[in-house]
Amino acid sequence: MGEVVHPGFRAFVARIGGEQGRAWIATVPDRLAAAASLWGLELGPELPGGLLACVVAATTADGKDAVLKLPSPWARGADEVRALRWWEGRGTPELLSDDEELGALLIERVRPGDRADDLGAEAVANLLHLLRAHPYDGAPVLGEIVMRRIATAESEGRSSPKRLAWAREALERLEVEPTPAVLVHGDFDERNILLCARRGICAIDPLACAGDPLYDAAYWIHGTGRPGRRARFDGLADALCLDRGERARLRDWCGVVAVHG
Repeated sequence: MGEVVHPGFRAFVARIGGEQGRAWIATVPDRLAAAASLWGLELGPELPGGLLACVVAATTADGKDAVLKLPSPWARGADEVRALRWWEGRGTPELLSDDEELGALLIERVRPGDRADDLGAEAVANLLHLLRAHPYDGAPVLGEIVMRRIATAESEGRSSPKRLAWAREALERLEVEPTPAVLVHGDFDERNILLCARRGICAIDPLACAGDPLYDAAYWIHGTGRPGRRARFDGLADALCLDRGERARLRDWCGVVAVHG
């Protein structure tokens, strides 16, 4: 099998993984071929967009559209498998199969699969309610994930010392009185919300963890720095029926997400 890894994806994995990343990329063609043989797949083109996994269109032996995904070692593929199993297609694509040895996931392909840009707050709130579930055993802790994201923003010079200090203080404040933990998507912005004929909209590519569900709400409001954040905050807070204290928590989470990006 020839080279199938998108140059942008290859460059990103090589940058973050160095020699280990380049070694992993070299295994991708053989592992795609092995997964296709294992599950009887006809492979199509690579589906661009992601930077942490190789994603290829596939057709199953019974003619169903699917996606074959090979998460890189930095993509937390095992957590994606557990989360998709836990959600069972409620607001997410269904996990059709996985193989731990190959590090491969076979996932339902979302159709039409266009990005769900300009979503209304009610639609986002409904999707967040679908995703809300008790976390699976061993799910990473949201606070620890966020601390690492803040540290990465600091190392890459993406935020000022003052804003970084504020974000760390805000995270401490949010954890003084933690809310009951739920399964959090962890990367919930419009890039990972697709139009779906079966579900209306569907969340893909989770970086799942256990924590405050308002983090996902804040990520949708602030995750990509789009204009209109104030309107999204007010609309989503109303759609989620947040009380005054919950709105304050959402405001803090928005500030934290704005810092770590």
